[in-house]
Amino acid sequence: MFLSFVIVPIVPFMKLDFSDIPILLAFFILGPLGGIQVAFLRSLLYFLITGPSLPQLIGVSLSFVATLAFCLPLYYLLKNKSLVWQNVVGAILGATLSLTVVLALLNWLVTIPLYMSLLGMKLSIPLGQMILFGVVPFNLIKGIVIGAAFILIYKKLSVWIEHKKYLQS
Repeated sequence: MFLSFVIVPIVPFMKLDFSDIPILLAFFILGPLGGIQVAFLRSLLYFLITGPSLPQLIGVSLSFVATLAFCLPLYYLLKNKSLVWQNVVGAILGATLSLTVVLALLNWLVTIPLYMSLLGMKLSIPLGQMILFGVVPFNLIKGIVIGAAFILIYKKLSVWIEHKKYLQS
């Protein structure tokens, strides 16, 4: 979360980072409960290190939900499946769709209105346009980039990961 990039200028507060990749590895090694625990630990540590504040709490909480909205579907769509092209593409697209829908709804109904009411955030464009032209494209790009990066790493580590899974049993 410390190394992050703005990819959609209309929403500069939304940044792409690669901290979901180790969490995805945890999902595939430790299972869903272990993956959720690692995601929570990542969020808690980031919150404490960057200085606890209300805006940070809202952002870190949304980031945690985003991680689960992407990682859980990807894990369940790929679990016990071979890494053939169709399975991988389908899983990445399914997880990306989950991420995009969940984050669009949360930003539209909860997060951005919360920032506006509690913190006085002002929007330069209507909320619906911000969701449609900022939040949705950001999450589509994020899902595809993180999914592709994870698959490349997972393929290289798959033998090691399978070995670790059996040691956990």
